Amino acid sequence: MRLGELVEMRTGYPFRKRIPFVEKGGCRLVQMGDVSATKGLIWDGGLARVEAPGDWQKHVLHCGDLLFVARGVRNETATFGGEAADVIAAPHLFVMRCKGQAASGEYLGWYLNLPGTRELITKVRGGSAVPFVPMAALAGLEVPVPSMEVQNTIVCVDRLKLREQELLEAIRARRRELVDGTMREAVLRVVASNQSSVTGDRWPVTR
Repeated sequence: MRLGELVEMRTGYPFRKRIPFVEKGGCRLVQMGDVSATKGLIWDGGLARVEAPGDWQKHVLHCGDLLFVARGVRNETATFGGEAADVIAAPHLFVMRCKGQAASGEYLGWYLNLPGTRELITKVRGGSAVPFVPMAALAGLEVPVPSMEVQNTIVCVDRLKLREQELLEAIRARRRELVDGTMREAVLRVVASNQSSVTGDRWPVTR
């Protein structure tokens, strides 16, 4: 089936002028940088806030909506899993919402993020200075639709894979901290043992 047969597709909120960011109030905005194929929708630090446009309620994201980065070369997809009623998408994101029960949003997100699928998307990009994916071209993408049981299995395995990647990265980060800390302590011990033989001004040794 074509993607356009499986989902309703629209752009994010069409701000006519510069996006009016604010510190408090308004509504929250998902931007292109918040969307990641490996980390999903990045909430760390909170989403940016903008002045609420007059008809922003019509553009509020629903749980399960797919967000696709249509502009630039990083055409990644993430699933909106929140229940917040004050979140909208930026203009250069496509918002996709499943039409029926044939395919789940998470399965479609997995398929769109596959290297082979992203290579196909690359071939339909337009623009020269700033590449973009035409909505009609994305809607025409052929998507294999297995049974819902198979889709759910794929989604579960993909979640485990992403969780494994997170844990491995956390282990690598911790290992770097331990190695750096060990080497720093070794340097401090050497400096401390040589202090008695050093004369003149010295930088203070901090721990």
